[in-house]
Amino acid sequence: MTGIRRNVIVAMLASAGLSPTAAAKDNAHPESQWREMATQADEKRLDDWQGALRKGRTGAAEGGEESKLDARKPLFEEEAALPDSKIPAGLYSCSVTKLDGDASGGLPYIAYPAFRCRVTVDGDRRHFTKLTGSQRTAGWLYEAGSRHSIYLGTSFYGYEDKAVSYGKTEKRDQAAVVQRIGSKRWRMVFPYPYYESVVNVMELTPIPE
Repeated sequence: MTGIRRNVIVAMLASAGLSPTAAAKDNAHPESQWREMATQADEKRLDDWQGALRKGRTGAAEGGEESKLDARKPLFEEEAALPDSKIPAGLYSCSVTKLDGDASGGLPYIAYPAFRCRVTVDGDRRHFTKLTGSQRTAGWLYEAGSRHSIYLGTSFYGYEDKAVSYGKTEKRDQAAVVQRIGSKRWRMVFPYPYYESVVNVMELTPIPE
C-alpha cells in the first residue's frame, strides 16, 4: 500500500473512531476478540445471523421475489460458507441487497447498484471501508474461525466529515458476518439492521488494480 493511500484509509478510520493504534493494542486473542469489542446488542444480532438470513429470504420469497433469490445462489443461503474466510486486501465491487423490508413497511427485495469498498491490512489487523455511495461504513474485521470473520464498524453519510465511534450511537453501529462463498466471492451478512429490512447482504468481488 502506498503511503498516500494508507494515510487516506487511516484518516477515514480515525474519523469513524477506529484508531489503528488502539486496535493494535487489542491484538492478543483474534479468535475471540470480537466478543470483547462488540456491544451487547450487536453480539445478540450476530449470534442469530442465520435466523435473520432465513427470515429475510422467506419474506422476500413470500413477497414474490423467489426467482431473484435463486438467480444469485448461494448468496442468501445459510450454509454457503467455504473454508478460508479471510478476505484479502484490495479493492472490491460491493453491492447491498435488503431482504424482507415488508417487516417495516418496505419492499421484500431491494438490490442496489454496486459501489466500491476496500480492505486494507495494518500489521495483523484488517480494515474495511465502503468508499462510495451516500451511506458508508468503516470498521475492523476480526477472525472468528475458518469459515467466517466478524465485522464491527460504524455507519456515516458521504457528506459527513466524520462518524461517531463504534459503540457510542447504537443505530450507527454496524455488525456483520463475513464469509467466502466462491473462489473470488465474499458476502457480509448484516442481521437485523435498525432500518428498512430484516437482513442486509453485501456481495463482494475483487476489482483488479
